[in-house]
Order: sequence, then C-alpha cells, then structure tokens
Amino acid sequence: MNFKKLFLLTALIAAGGQTFAQYASDALLFSQFQQGASSRFKAMGSAQTAVGGDIGSLSSNPAGLGLFTKSEFNVSADFSNRQVDAQYLGINLTAEKGHLGLDQIGGVIYNSISRPKGSDPKTGLLSFNYGASYNKTNNFNSTIEYTGTNPRSSMADYFSDLASFYLSGGDPATNNNALPINSLERMAYDNFLIEYDPGGYFPSTSLNNDQRNLVYRTGSQSEVNFGAGANYSNKFYFGASLSLASLNFNSDRQYTEGGSNRTFPGQQPEFIGGTYNLGYNSNQITSGTGFNAKVGMIYRATKDVRVGFNIISPTWFQISDSFSESLDTRYTRADGNSIPPYTNSPQTYDTDYNLRSPFKVNGGLSAIINKQGLLSADIEYVDYSTIHFDSGDPITDQNTNEDIRDLYKAAVNFRVGGEYKFNSMMLRAGYNHIGTAFKNLDVTADILSAGIGYRTNQFYIDLTYQNASNNNTSTPYVISSDYADYEITGAGEVATLKNTSNNVFLTIGTRF
Repeated sequence: MNFKKLFLLTALIAAGGQTFAQYASDALLFSQFQQGASSRFKAMGSAQTAVGGDIGSLSSNPAGLGLFTKSEFNVSADFSNRQVDAQYLGINLTAEKGHLGLDQIGGVIYNSISRPKGSDPKTGLLSFNYGASYNKTNNFNSTIEYTGTNPRSSMADYFSDLASFYLSGGDPATNNNALPINSLERMAYDNFLIEYDPGGYFPSTSLNNDQRNLVYRTGSQSEVNFGAGANYSNKFYFGASLSLASLNFNSDRQYTEGGSNRTFPGQQPEFIGGTYNLGYNSNQITSGTGFNAKVGMIYRATKDVRVGFNIISPTWFQISDSFSESLDTRYTRADGNSIPPYTNSPQTYDTDYNLRSPFKVNGGLSAIINKQGLLSADIEYVDYSTIHFDSGDPITDQNTNEDIRDLYKAAVNFRVGGEYKFNSMMLRAGYNHIGTAFKNLDVTADILSAGIGYRTNQFYIDLTYQNASNNNTSTPYVISSDYADYEITGAGEVATLKNTSNNVFLTIGTRF
C-alpha cells in the first residue's frame, strides 16, 4: 500500500488541489451515491430490496414495482443540517450548513393483466406496472473550517516543495522559464514567498504562523428513473429500470496564513523584520450527466417471507471540471508601513473526462410478523477499485487509475429496519452502515433513523428523522518526503473532522 498516496488523497478531499489524487478523490465522491427511497424506507434504514410496493423501488430494486395493487403518486421534501467539528493544532471549531430541497417525486401506474374468462385469477402474469421518479442520491452541501498556530511548517514550504521539482531549470531571477509560467509555485516565487537556492527552494516565512482553512461545498447528485415491474402468480416479481443521472458539485476554498518574515542572507531590505499575510483561493465547478440500469427480482418464499436480489450497473458519466486558483500576498515592513500587495489573476484549468462508477449487488430478506410488524434487512457489495477514469490524456489516466487501484477496495454495506402498524399509524426505525472504500483507512459511516406514518386507502404521509455520522481527517497542504526540510516540516499538520448530518424527510402520497 502506498501510504503517501493515501495521505495525499485524504488531505485533498478537503484541501482541493488539482492533481491525479484529486481526480481519484472526486471519482470516489461521485461513486458513493445512495439508492433513492421514500421517507418510509429511509426510516427503515433504506432496507427495501425484499419489500417493494414503494416508488423508491424505481431507484433500488425495480422488481418492487410488481407488488403495487393500485396506482400511486408521491412527493418528498428534505431538510439537512450538516455539522463539522474540527480539531486542528489544539483548537476546536464547528461549522454548520443547512439546506432545504426536493428529495423525491414520482408515480407508478398499476396495470392489471386481462385474464381469459374462467382462468385462475391467481396464477400467471397478473400485473405489469410502470412508473417514473426523480431521486436525490447524494448531498454535497457542507462547510469545513479549522484554524491554529503551526510550529512546524508554512504553506510556503509546500510551494517550495513544488518548486524544487524544477531545480534543473536554474535561478528564476536569471531564467524566466525556470518555473512554469502561471503555476502555483511561480506565483509564490513572484510573491516573494519562496526563494531559490541551488540546493533547493526554501520559504521566506517563519514558523509559528497562524493558519485558517475554510471550504464551502454545494451541490448534489440525482437520478431520473423509468421502470417497469411484473407480478407472476403473486410469487415471483421481476423488474428493470433505466436511470438518467446528473451531478453538480461546487467547492470554494479560502486559505489564509499570517506570521513573521524569515531572515536569511541576501534578503531584500524591505522584508527584514516584517510580517506577511498570504491568501490562497481555489474554486472547483464540476457538472456531469450519465446513465445506469437496474434489474431485480423478489420471491415470496412463504405468505410472510420475501427474498430480494438486484444488480445496479455501473453509471457511465460524462463530466466537465473547471478548477481555478489564485494567490494574494501582503507584507508589512518592520516600521509598520505596508508594502504594495502582490496579487495574481486566477488561473483556470478545464478538464472533460469520462467516469465509470462500480456496479452494485444487493440481497435482501423481509418478514411480516403477526400482520402488524415488518422486518427487513439488506446487504450490498460494491468494489470501488473498479472505478475507471478516462480523460484522453494517457499520463493523467494512467496515474489516476493507478491511484484508484492502489487506494480503494471492495466495501460491504448493510441495512436493517422495522415497522410496526397499529390501526392507521406506523412506527419505524432503522440502521444503515456504509463500509470503508479505502484499503488502509477506516472511513465508515453510520446512519440511524426513526419515523412515523399515517395511511388510509387513498392517502398517506410519512415523517422521518435521520442522523448520519463519520470521522475523517484533513490537512491544508501535503509536503512530500523528498522535500529538503521534511524532517522539520513532516507531511503537514492534520485536522481531525467529526461529521454529523441531521436530516428530516417528509413524504406525502396518494393512491388511486
């Protein structure tokens, strides 16, 4: 396992650098979408593979369409509040972001199959139902913020590390092509944040600097589903659906750092004894469309027990990505007077690529207990090492796909839930565990849910509360082990993040 790649990747998930590892992290982010579900099944941990009879079947196991006995239409709204508790260099900071939106809307048409007069009404093909729905499958809205005083490194060390790759180009003061024009390391050199030395570039900033990293994320993934399901003898249920997927992801990052200038031989007089404040800003705008297919079956083993199985094909995405970054540096002389600021226009890098997410396999078991209780459990297998990236650039593709194979592995997710009915009311609870996609990093998520519902023959309303939590890490920059001062700086200070999402879902539906 390449631990350097793993650390770089987990850092870039929050830091947002445009490198091969960033493409690998985006590929994972866009492949970890969830199956759509109504509020009813969200309350039951989304364990719906062997249950059916819900519009969410279009996005999960379309065989569930075969269990409809009436036509149906519903709409679901959601409110999410995401909180990130960060600890960085001994300082705790909390950031929150709320979002209200449409989670699901759809309908199913029940179509009873005409039977010859005198035939058994309970055998053969009994119904062929079809429907369409919209489902949100991923929510990117969040804010990450952490701050602290760093005694070991500066972002200028990271710039120096980048620039040292070009040492063979000589001194930028005498060779204008020594560093790539408009590159981040060139911006840093032009802003006097790094200096050239034949033994390696070095920072002009001192240690014990104040750092702050702030990331705003918005966007979501969704699917529009078209499917059909059949009922054969009230025993076998089959279905298939085609899904048109879309994604929109925006990430704005603001990194600031302030401290004292470093003193070194040959330093320009106006910087001696002064202070600096640097601001690094980046913006990523990503959008894409794609498609996948789903097939499944449900078998009624007994009157009260059902077994379900479905396969979700890879999603084939076409994605457009635009990444921009800029650097702004301001200095104050030792006498307190300001030096005119050094600014750089944002540099934009546009990339189009194709992405193939992994296929998913689901199995489920459900049981009705005493006509009032329902228990359901699912297990899901997905191999994230099979994600495939294709930009048309052989080097980028080779490195990105190598990162994917080296870092990711197969994951097993499981879901369990229950429902208890008394008169027209229902109480529900569930648990959903999402396994880690990393070979050597435990980044799992646990989702607890509970809900209540009210149903009549023609109308229903369901309300669900969901709490999701997971832990991960972030760093504002990653310094390579080849850096001359790596023994002092290390790879970079790490922030620990505790992510908590509190979600509320409301579904209103009618049967006709």
